Amino acid sequence: MLDKASQPRKTMQVAGSIPIYHRYTLGVAGERFFKAMRDNQQLLASPCPKCADFLLPPKMYCERCFEETTDDWVVLEGPGYVRSFTVLHRDLDEEPLETPLIVAMVSWPEARGGLIHRLGGVEPDEVELGMAVEPVWSQERTGAMSDIDHFRPFAE
Repeated sequence: MLDKASQPRKTMQVAGSIPIYHRYTLGVAGERFFKAMRDNQQLLASPCPKCADFLLPPKMYCERCFEETTDDWVVLEGPGYVRSFTVLHRDLDEEPLETPLIVAMVSWPEARGGLIHRLGGVEPDEVELGMAVEPVWSQERTGAMSDIDHFRPFAE
């Protein structure tokens, strides 16, 4: 019923709640990606056979050409590079942070896409576009983005 209310001031409201239970699943690609992070400290990218691109984060289908990706996922080796970044001085509640937080888009030359994550081990005025960075893995990994504690400048 999509009728417009002709007398909006006379509409009725019913107080109450509707319990909704849901579970967000990672999907096939997400599960494989996060298991590789958790179990092997690896970042994987999925290949598109038509575009010849490697997708990060991995996907089952290429969003450019809609081709199904193959199972020949690759491990991203070497450093990632800062493509964009911002420095946060306030938390989500608008309270000042004791230490500014740097959040960056990190990508790899062989992959299309990238990861948005925290940078550490570097001061805000030292961050540069194109800076080489590497993941610092959390001691306890659960199969989530938090398996990477942060990215730090790449130590050659």
